[in-house]
Amino acid sequence: MKTIAFSGFVFSVVTIFGACGGSPATNSSSNSAVANTAPTNLPAKTPPLMVSQDTSRGRELYVAQCANCHKETGEGGPVVVDGRKIKADNLTDDRRKKLTDEKMIKIMVDGIEDEGMPSYKDKLSEAEMREIVRYIRVDLQKMPADQPYANSASPQR
Repeated sequence: MKTIAFSGFVFSVVTIFGACGGSPATNSSSNSAVANTAPTNLPAKTPPLMVSQDTSRGRELYVAQCANCHKETGEGGPVVVDGRKIKADNLTDDRRKKLTDEKMIKIMVDGIEDEGMPSYKDKLSEAEMREIVRYIRVDLQKMPADQPYANSASPQR
């Protein structure tokens, strides 16, 4: 009786190790589908494709062209430009957050002469204006970098 029990135990152990452990040669047929569909050289989680979050060029342009009036924080306020006192818009408020990218670019292209906002159509390219808008959206307005703000049509001139 002890021999039969011991033989049963040995058979169980061999069966378990044969099914679970084993060398790659003995398990290749049962695990080949898994090995071929799960590459091991990929990172644990691949990030989704998204727009570059680099706003450094937009920041450079903003500081050079916009910060004199709108301040580096984007909060604007009273300022004297060429001897004229103006109140620059707060680019971080909810009203400006609701403007489309195209509307913001149109304002840069056309300016708002009565309010002291000059036209930048001869000073900045459309691509540079888009970089500034991206910087305003992401860094000043704290909006998500991958959020689409408007369609990509060219501004009307």
